[in-house]
Amino acid sequence: MSFSSDIKQQLTDAAPKKQCCADAVNAGKELAPFLQGCDKDAGMYLRGVFLKYGSISAPGRNFMLSFSLPNEEATQTVFDMLCDWGMEPKQSVRRGKPIIYFKAAESIEDVLSFMGATKAALDIINTTILNDVRNNMNRICNAETANMDRTAKAAAEQCEAIKTIIKYGALQNLPAELRECAEIRLANPDMSLAQIRNLLSAPVSKSGLNHRFRKLIEIAESYNF
Repeated sequence: MSFSSDIKQQLTDAAPKKQCCADAVNAGKELAPFLQGCDKDAGMYLRGVFLKYGSISAPGRNFMLSFSLPNEEATQTVFDMLCDWGMEPKQSVRRGKPIIYFKAAESIEDVLSFMGATKAALDIINTTILNDVRNNMNRICNAETANMDRTAKAAAEQCEAIKTIIKYGALQNLPAELRECAEIRLANPDMSLAQIRNLLSAPVSKSGLNHRFRKLIEIAESYNF
């Protein structure tokens, strides 16, 4: 059973108890004039419209609730009713037929609740929250992986530069602070800058340490020309 069919089955199973509400559901299915009997009739009327002309996709990238009505007059009538009931529908054309649709998750939840599909609305809220959490975790993991890749690449470049300086016998000629950085990096190729800073004999900022490593790379490059 599709997501849309499942929600329609929920609505069908939750038969209204009041006669005026049952009449409103049938009127919605037939697109008959709406007659208010109690404060729930508007939602029941929309339920009838949805059961016959509506569809909803599962929460995700293309999440949407839509109504595909038989003609432009019916489309405009239902559109105006939705607006009167405090909703914010949108209109478009699909395969040459006018449609009314909602794409924002909160708007879809409101429409479902209005029709009495409370369980479906809560399920969508939970699914949306889980998707947001999963997406945020993926973004964090991707950012951390990218940062680790950048750190590893920078460390490898620094080590190669230091090895070049050693190859030309110039390590001992470096200023003390550059020589210390070079020796610590070469002994600890996997360390981050923050970890290397903790091993230095004198405090230095992250930008200051970066500057020292850039200077080592410049010195190494000068031997390669």
